[in-house]
Amino acid sequence: MFTFTGFLAAGLAAVLAAAPALAQRTVESAKHRVQVQTVAKGLEHPWGLALLPDGRFLVTERNSGRLRIGTPQGELSPPVENVPEVFRYEGPTDRSQGGLFHVALHPRFAENRLVYLSLSQPSEEGAGTAVVRGRLVEEGGAARLENVETVYTMNRHDSSGLHWGGRFVFHPRDGTLFITVGERRNISRAQDAEDHAGSVIRVTDDGQVPKDNPFVKDDEKDDKIFSYGHRNPQGIAVHPQTQEVWLNDHGPKAGDEINRLRPGANYGWPFQTGGVDYSGAPLGKGRRVEGMEPPVHIFEKTAAPSGLVFYAGAQFPAWKGDLVHGALQGEGIIRTRVEGDKVVEEEWIELGRRIRDVQVAPDGALWLVTEHEDGEVLRLTAAK
Repeated sequence: MFTFTGFLAAGLAAVLAAAPALAQRTVESAKHRVQVQTVAKGLEHPWGLALLPDGRFLVTERNSGRLRIGTPQGELSPPVENVPEVFRYEGPTDRSQGGLFHVALHPRFAENRLVYLSLSQPSEEGAGTAVVRGRLVEEGGAARLENVETVYTMNRHDSSGLHWGGRFVFHPRDGTLFITVGERRNISRAQDAEDHAGSVIRVTDDGQVPKDNPFVKDDEKDDKIFSYGHRNPQGIAVHPQTQEVWLNDHGPKAGDEINRLRPGANYGWPFQTGGVDYSGAPLGKGRRVEGMEPPVHIFEKTAAPSGLVFYAGAQFPAWKGDLVHGALQGEGIIRTRVEGDKVVEEEWIELGRRIRDVQVAPDGALWLVTEHEDGEVLRLTAAK
């Protein structure tokens, strides 16, 4: 029986077999020796990565708003055409975190060629986090998106350049999209369940409201919101067995969290937090606040977590079922093992680079992007 995963695995195997030797090094972890291969270099602040069925990949460059196609040999295409313009903050100092964010293939990409992108979408009010989609067409050595349309845009735009969220995932059960939206550095917005800021959004793959969303029948809350009270979540993944949605959230200083999402739940920001302001000033009312959904885990030092996957591959069998987080401040990946409602193992694996996205290939390799002006695509396999 034909499957998209099988198609992707066959393409990866064929192209990698023909690829020349890649620059590589080995790092140690508690349970595996890890070989780190540099697949591609010279990317400007890459943010998101999607593996194509034929062994190539799509990668976004946040600042420039470019989408590129890369090969396992390290070649990068010219920018894909027809990618929408992104918002760029213009002020006395450039503090913008906006741009082009995540990229993912539709679950039926082999049939429809649909590519989804999240970005800071400009508007008359400023900008807001949005998800767009278009059909990937390649002709004559060039690539473009056709029939580009907005699937989702947050309901209240503003002029802030900060805290966009911007990660999304397709749920394997019904194909709905779970989209993270930051509170735009306006902390009170996270507690307003009519405002998309500081929430996780759930819509169908064409942007409609699922009938079983938690607030569909609540006139005082927005019907696209699945959960709220988040700060700036940039990692989201679906557990392969339980189908539960998990995310990591950028907290304040020493307040980064792991959350298991429950429909309609309030995750407490800014009242419930384990961190403090970057000035050292106290924040909130404590790590647990009555009536608010507690985090599964709070990292004791700042990780700045980003891309997130559940690992279920063959390369690293001792990591099976663990969450693997990209870490910006942590400059590597973080492996967390969860049993019940508790993290029982936490391992920081240093790579010396700010990791923005994490993806798992069908062969079990971990593919990463490094969030630097001279960013890279990395491939992690088990060292022999």
